[in-house]
Parts: sequence; C-alpha cells; structure tokens
Amino acid sequence: MTKKYTDAEYAAMLPKKQVGTAVLFFNTKGELLIVKPNYKDGWLVPGGSADADESPLQCAARETQEEIGLDIPTLQLVGVCYGHKKGVFTDSLKFVFCGGILSDETSTKIRLQTEELEEYRFAPVEEAIPLLSSSLQKCVPQCVDAVKNNTVAYIEQ
Repeated sequence: MTKKYTDAEYAAMLPKKQVGTAVLFFNTKGELLIVKPNYKDGWLVPGGSADADESPLQCAARETQEEIGLDIPTLQLVGVCYGHKKGVFTDSLKFVFCGGILSDETSTKIRLQTEELEEYRFAPVEEAIPLLSSSLQKCVPQCVDAVKNNTVAYIEQ
C-alpha cells in the first residue's frame, strides 16, 4: 500500500526554486535605467529576490522603492525568465516588469540604496545590454521587445 503524506510531508519533498524580479525603466530618450551593485561586478536593473510569502509584483515594487527610492504605482509584467540550476544556485524564475518612462523630474528623484548600489545611469539599450549580468543579457532584450509590442516574453536560459 502506498503511504499517504500529510500536507507538511508532501510540501517538504517538493523542489525549491529561487524567485526574483527585474524592473525596466526608461527615460524620455528611450534609454534603460541600469544600476551598479557594490557587491559584484557588472550592472543590473532594479530588482531582487522575493521574500517569503511575497508575490513577484510586491517584490518588484519593494525593490524599486528600496533600491532607487521611487514608489511606482503601476508595474506591468513583460517577461518571465527561467534559469537552470547553476553551481550552488537552484533553478530560478525571474519576473520582469516594466515601470514605464520616467519623466525628467521623476528621474531627478532617484535615490540609491547605498548599502547595495554605488551608481546608476541611463544608457541606450544596445549599450546597456553588454554591461548587464549574463542572465539579464539573455532576457532583457526580449523583454524590451515585449514592452514595444505590448506582449509578454518567456525565456529559458
């Protein structure tokens, strides 16, 4: 006879995935906002890992507020990136949102979270992509296209 598991026993057997977010912001020239972390090489876009019991949308809003000091009321899903297990890291899902075009006035209100970030700038998308982490280099171009086409991209890395 097959053992029947309690919900807790069954849940403990399920695989775990890391869930994170990335948020794309553009300026009035169409340039992408990128941020330079102080804890690793390369550039990123605002975003990060979801906390326990936090939805991807809540994570994106929280990380945007924490990292660049902006409360953006509307974030639109533009992509989901699946990353395979790599070294010590489990496989992952990254939900990519678009925060829209920041006006020149709003851009002046950006305040970096200095515990994690040392710099930000807007760069033309084609110049920003090679500066990003390898996982973002693989998913951001398709997500930028999704923004332009008002669709949602799915990317497996």
